[in-house]
Amino acid sequence: GRDLGPRVSSSLTSGLTADCTELEIGDYDDKKSGTHYDNLLYQIRPAFGGNIVATIVNPDHRPQMATVRSGVMQKALYEGKAKGEVVYADVAKYVPDADYVVKVLDRHVEAAKHNLKGAPIVVAGGYGVGSKENFDLLFQLAKELHGEVGASRAAVDAGWCDHDRQIGQTGVTVHPKVYIACGISGQIQHIAGMQDSGIIISVNNDPDAPINKIADYVITGTVEEVLPKLIKYYKANNK
Repeated sequence: GRDLGPRVSSSLTSGLTADCTELEIGDYDDKKSGTHYDNLLYQIRPAFGGNIVATIVNPDHRPQMATVRSGVMQKALYEGKAKGEVVYADVAKYVPDADYVVKVLDRHVEAAKHNLKGAPIVVAGGYGVGSKENFDLLFQLAKELHGEVGASRAAVDAGWCDHDRQIGQTGVTVHPKVYIACGISGQIQHIAGMQDSGIIISVNNDPDAPINKIADYVITGTVEEVLPKLIKYYKANNK
């Protein structure tokens, strides 16, 4: 979608808002021209490093186009009522062979290393975890809970966790049933990627950490103090 959308919008001179986190339909009044528009597509996405949320509209050109960040919207359940026909277009009728200047020589597909987006439980660590060794505690806890490990950008930049596990505006968006945030301060860029979690548990030695404001449960303490106790408890009680 990220590759195809801009190409289509360029061909149609329609404009495009990329990486939207929300889409809505609403009215718009252009104060300069005094024109009122009905039913415009509100293309909503973070801007300026996630410090503001911008709402973008396209009143003059059609179609109105946007791409959506992966994982931000819940999948609709298929009710079995749709009736559709698959049509395979003859591309040669519309595009000359000369336009195919790129040839695929080989394809290589690697198996997924983890299921961070689909995991019902995510144990995520931030810079407050303190070290790569302490991140091993997160992996141990996630193993006991049958969950996955995520990280904030600060932890990834410190080299404590792989980049493909980064959660937030510049990472992936997750919607787990339980999100355990360990040593994460709660910058707006990170919260954008996990705020829709079912239950948020914060483990932090700072009782005033911003993430505690959106957490359902707060455990005040360091990762070294709290996580070994959680691991020990779940080992003793998991069936």
